[in-house]
Amino acid sequence: MDESIHTAGGPLAEGIYLLAATVADPAACEPIRDTLRGLLLGKSTRLHWYDQTPRRRRLIAGVLADLDVTHTIIVGAPIDPHRQERARRLCLERLLHELHSLGVERVWAETRTQSLNDRDRTMVAALRSRGAIPAHLAVEFAQPDQEPMLWLPDAVAGAVGMHHRGRDPEPYERLRHTITEHTIRLR
Repeated sequence: MDESIHTAGGPLAEGIYLLAATVADPAACEPIRDTLRGLLLGKSTRLHWYDQTPRRRRLIAGVLADLDVTHTIIVGAPIDPHRQERARRLCLERLLHELHSLGVERVWAETRTQSLNDRDRTMVAALRSRGAIPAHLAVEFAQPDQEPMLWLPDAVAGAVGMHHRGRDPEPYERLRHTITEHTIRLR
């Protein structure tokens, strides 16, 4: 699971908060990790969408489109730049609901700071206590340089964000058949 934030401007009338997750069979993850590691350049330890050239983004999107995975993304709008954590909580609630409905049992989130991870843990506990998600749905944190599967939602969030901003539509178009997008209002 990874996030991407886009402020209003150009064709994007209002800012959006994106929270993406990749759904994969755990038994199929190791070959996927190998494929992803094969996309690294030089001494890179992770694949980060923001750091890629447009040509590399198109190449990466083409490779990802052929993987046996799907992606679920929550698009929250409009985002108040001063209330990003509120946007994350609302998007996280919807994303976890969607992932549970797909039969997901374990969610890996890209780690942030300890205090922000703790906020996510508190949110997940609150969702469990009110029955919004089941107790067995695990949410854990990992570093993207140690878990290549986190590179997938980073790329998908990046491609969807570019699509919403009206920039280079090709990566999104290559991935479109693998993405389920849900929009929620943040206000």
